[in-house]
Amino acid sequence: MSEGFTLVTSHLPVLSILVISLLYHLFARHRCQSGRLPPGPAGLPLIGSLFDVLRDKSKPKPQYLRYLEMGQKYNSDIVHMKVSGDRIIILNSAKVTSELLEKRSAIYSSRPPMPMLVDLSGYAPNMCRKLTLIPAFRAHRRTFSRYFMSRKVHEYHPIQRKETLHLLKNLVNDPDIDIREHVRTYTGAISVRITHGINLEQYRMHYSELADRAIQSFIFAGNHGDFMVDYFPLLKYIPSWLPGATFKQKAKVWAKDVSDLNELPWKDVKSSVASGAAIPCIATDGLEKFSSQLDEMEEVLKNVCGVAYIAGTDTTSSLLLSIIVALVCYPEIQKKAQSELDTVVGQGRLPDFSDRKRLPYIECVLKETQRMWPSAPLGLDHYSISDDIYEGYFIPKGTTIVGNTWAILHDKTIYDDPMTFKPERFLEQFGKQCPPDPLYSFGFGRRICPGRYLALDNSWMMMACILAVFTIEKALDINGNEIEVTTQRTDGALSYPVPFRCRFTPRSPQALDLLETGFAGQEVAE
Repeated sequence: MSEGFTLVTSHLPVLSILVISLLYHLFARHRCQSGRLPPGPAGLPLIGSLFDVLRDKSKPKPQYLRYLEMGQKYNSDIVHMKVSGDRIIILNSAKVTSELLEKRSAIYSSRPPMPMLVDLSGYAPNMCRKLTLIPAFRAHRRTFSRYFMSRKVHEYHPIQRKETLHLLKNLVNDPDIDIREHVRTYTGAISVRITHGINLEQYRMHYSELADRAIQSFIFAGNHGDFMVDYFPLLKYIPSWLPGATFKQKAKVWAKDVSDLNELPWKDVKSSVASGAAIPCIATDGLEKFSSQLDEMEEVLKNVCGVAYIAGTDTTSSLLLSIIVALVCYPEIQKKAQSELDTVVGQGRLPDFSDRKRLPYIECVLKETQRMWPSAPLGLDHYSISDDIYEGYFIPKGTTIVGNTWAILHDKTIYDDPMTFKPERFLEQFGKQCPPDPLYSFGFGRRICPGRYLALDNSWMMMACILAVFTIEKALDINGNEIEVTTQRTDGALSYPVPFRCRFTPRSPQALDLLETGFAGQEVAE
């Protein structure tokens, strides 16, 4: 009797899935009233194409490649799958993505339900959920854009100069520290200073490790379907002690980290304001501007600062680490970029934002890195809020829409020889038409990342100044042999270069002097 009970109990999660699948199959909300669905796998009874979206740990292949291969198999740049009651449509080309997510953004600007990320892990509900269900989304988006629009971000240049100098000095003084830690400190310090007015030492002491833990929820649960509970929402109600319910244990840990990262810096800001010691930042500006509306706006401001802090730290870190990998793996490109710097800026000062337009090749390296290794290779999922027809295909209301960013940025009809790292493809030359800028690396339509201008400024400044001071080379082992660096990436909603080692060799004694002279004549934050 006990053995039978144990056997049944151990399989309760599986039985739950089957029951929920049946309920979804019988009472699915999604429908197909007219027209035909885009091509795609037929799927199995009840569970549909579940095995097409699950990651195979024995044969790991990035999901963006699997989705691209699916499109090639069905000879279509728009592919449909059904997983239990969920419909998923994958867009593998710039043409269809532009048509749906850009031109028809009124239909496709919502987000799908995210049980693991939002309901269980507590990640920014007002910035993630559907427009139709959370009217406050517009207030969040409007407030976010207010502080990160293109004509606003120049106000953050003094902060970026200060943290760039910190980074350069850290590379000299602490060469044995993992480069990922240096980069995350740089991006995190800029983000938390801009959003919450917290200085570098406060960030290092209280928030650096917390931010690293909090972002794990997005890395591993940021795409709809990363966890089974996304397809079978009733699973979020099962006890965490049941076999197979480890996702709830993970979510519990993530939820605390996400909550702490949202709440603790905000408490610090309000405490500083009360004591008269607050440093001007987005939080203090918002608290002052909306002082008469704090009952409705404080939560908006807190969420905007929290999301900007997390997103600004990790997506930019991914891009910066990718730039460093590229400069190590392609030393000829590094030399060409340094030659441009020496010609335009000279070796007597650090490059600054005013030099940016006169350094086209460095700009091309930045664009090519975005194209080659997008930080979010599948972007963030969209969601249809009404039925639609595209080229005879029916797209039902309530469909999750996946824009395959990686596939678009590696389309050989748009980017010649797309698997080769070639910054010069973006170099404007007489008689040559450049391919489009890789803006899709920041998302689509109304949901394009509003913090992209700050992220690109951070990335350009770091790259230009490191190239002015250092030559980036492969690390050496104990025998003096070079340790190889690869361009391999991690798999997840956010993608990073796999761990690597490198060394930053000062180009000359005069280059090191630049760390002391800094940005002479330019404003640097206190």
